[in-house]
Amino acid sequence: MKILVATTELQGLKPDDFMHAVPGELVIDLGSCSDTTASDDWTCVCSRGFFGVASGQLTTTAVVVENAELGMRAYEAAVVQGLSWCCPCCARDAARLSRAVAAQWEAGTVLERERSTIRQRQPHPQL
Repeated sequence: MKILVATTELQGLKPDDFMHAVPGELVIDLGSCSDTTASDDWTCVCSRGFFGVASGQLTTTAVVVENAELGMRAYEAAVVQGLSWCCPCCARDAARLSRAVAAQWEAGTVLERERSTIRQRQPHPQL
């Protein structure tokens, strides 16, 4: 099963990159907050970050990892535990969505999030 984990790889290529999550920790895409989408003000870090399930912190880069030992139930349970501040159904939905994102990419692909778009991070970003 492919999952997303925080990475320092290709981190710092953009001046507003940040890595507050723990490298290697499971991350998910929670999407942008309602304030960002309602106001169309995309300066909030949530519009660029992946959420670290263990640390509760954000990072601008995640890498797709193939993890054959982690089953869907264990993956969802980890996300539910990490997102203890929201209901279990919402946490499972976030887990499924992030799992679907990871499944679209080859293992080893570094991803970034910009607004509502998740894409492969290029070694030399277009400025």
